[in-house]
Amino acid sequence: MAFFWTFSPIFVVQIVVQIGFVVQIVVQILRPLTIMEKPTLTYLFDTRYKLLDGSYPLKLTVYYGRQKNRYKTPFKATQEVYDRLLSNRLRDESTKLLKRQTVSWLDRQAQIAESIVPFTFADFENIFYADKKRSRRIQLNDEISSIYQNHIEALKEEGRISTASSYQDSLTSMLTFKKNLKVSQITPDFLKGYEKWMTDKGRSLTTVGMYLRALRTIFNIAIENAVIDASKYPFKKYSIPAPQKISRTLKKDEIKQIINYTAKRDSDAIALDYWVFSFVCNGMNFKDIALLKYENIKGEFIEFRRAKTKRTTKNNSLPIMVPLDGNMIYIINNRGNKSKKKDDYIFPILKHGLTPQQEYDHIKTFVRNTNKKLTRVGLELGLSLKVTSYVARHCFATIQKNNNAPLAYISEALGHSNLKTTQNYFGRFEDESLKTFHSGLMEGMVD
Repeated sequence: MAFFWTFSPIFVVQIVVQIGFVVQIVVQILRPLTIMEKPTLTYLFDTRYKLLDGSYPLKLTVYYGRQKNRYKTPFKATQEVYDRLLSNRLRDESTKLLKRQTVSWLDRQAQIAESIVPFTFADFENIFYADKKRSRRIQLNDEISSIYQNHIEALKEEGRISTASSYQDSLTSMLTFKKNLKVSQITPDFLKGYEKWMTDKGRSLTTVGMYLRALRTIFNIAIENAVIDASKYPFKKYSIPAPQKISRTLKKDEIKQIINYTAKRDSDAIALDYWVFSFVCNGMNFKDIALLKYENIKGEFIEFRRAKTKRTTKNNSLPIMVPLDGNMIYIINNRGNKSKKKDDYIFPILKHGLTPQQEYDHIKTFVRNTNKKLTRVGLELGLSLKVTSYVARHCFATIQKNNNAPLAYISEALGHSNLKTTQNYFGRFEDESLKTFHSGLMEGMVD
């Protein structure tokens, strides 16, 4: 006997409607995956956070579904440079290079993101941070050159070109002393031998100390990366030579000669103006002079932070304040750029749009050429000391000491974090001062 199921038309309609609802729900669930098959990656020019050098960070933004996450990138730019990046026609080489680097880097991150199927932010971050860490990680071998080079590249990426150059000099010196040097070969005896080798060649203890401090940093990096065990640390039994205290201070009457000297050449006159500007501006380093912008002039003061300590200075530290005087105003008006917009450099040494390497090269050339002219003027005046850009800084400190200025004031004016560093700047008291002090020794002692 056969059985047949019979359904009323109303029941059939209800079944169809329910099936339709189920299909709609499934479509709604699957629709985000269809629309957002791939994550979208782009840059954000983050003007909320201004860096110490006046630039802003470029951040990576990843969109997927209804979520977005942001990540740090190796790139930064000023507003002016970023505006040029958006242009279709790029003229200067530095902006072209930055454009190529940012496009290439973003493409690489996009490839990583698209390779994750199905995409999740957790999986992307695992690869992103692992890749970032791997790019910094030292290959686990004993070659000292690989550790140096890795650190040098990291410094260059941060724009610390001068520091990178110092580490390169240290590496060159180490490999000249011992080819194919390995971390395991750096012992107290090696360090003593290197110091003797350097001094026998006539190199100063200041240079020896500078190169060995770089080596010490490299050894610490090797320990952090498990290249060598911390128990092998050689600097506990060896002391790096302290910098030699060489007098770099002119006598007061010699400084007066420089300030009042009428140069025979225009180029010498410009060099002298920069020296005088450094002297009256708290011994301002010539690199800081090059980096000065009109926005650093705040009413009756010049306010700035030393380039040398920007990366190590605590956020709550105070900038150096220099009262504007007639000498500074005269030199700014006479030697400064005529355009006085806040973002313009005061002096025609640097220009906008330079890469960190180009900026470093410009400043190095400026200091070298200025020092040649200062040395020539010093010889013409018959001064007791070779005149260089750095002498102005020591002269400021010593003159202020001889004027009985408080040590704390001099230290703050120089931008030092401790008084001991300031004391190393002082030259000897002048002869007349020594006689005056000595004359009071027996005062009241003899009837």
